[in-house]
Amino acid sequence: MGLKEAKEYINKLHKLQENPYNWPDYLTGLPDMAAVIKKIDDVYDRLDRYSIAFIKLKNVHPYLIKYDDSRHAEIIQWAAAILKTTVSEYRGAFVGAVGTHEFVIICLARDLGSIIKKAKNLFARKSRVFYNEPDLERKYVLSFKRDGKEIQVGLMDMIFEVLDRTDIKKHNIIPSLARRCAEREKVES
Repeated sequence: MGLKEAKEYINKLHKLQENPYNWPDYLTGLPDMAAVIKKIDDVYDRLDRYSIAFIKLKNVHPYLIKYDDSRHAEIIQWAAAILKTTVSEYRGAFVGAVGTHEFVIICLARDLGSIIKKAKNLFARKSRVFYNEPDLERKYVLSFKRDGKEIQVGLMDMIFEVLDRTDIKKHNIIPSLARRCAEREKVES
């Protein structure tokens, strides 16, 4: 699976979007927060076999500041399509949308590493088409000085945070992983 399959997913999604009642998450075509919570509930007692990963699209806002928002929906749909087609290669794997730039993957623990690697590589490849050549060469979109220190804000990427503790209550899993992603995004930007 790759970008060709992701494009096919987007084409099908656009046809289904003609009737917004067909999909819980209209923009991505993925299961919504309610479905993600239900899936977490289903696997919570088997977290020794299953993994839960929170995915955040990193540096989308700096992209929007520099390039405008005309391709914002397209970026989100490509990310969703890449995650969906990658996850579909693994039996029993699930992906849902929990925010505009946030997703959750639930799969067998042994599959998560390869899902993350494939999705990150495909998104990095696809996201290059959204940038101009100078930004791609520099590997950042915006640069500014704060307190005398130069800050460079990089290209879009996917950040993955994996549930690594089973002592987190079901209802705190998504907020906990979201906080960890936000903290990483601050450090890595």
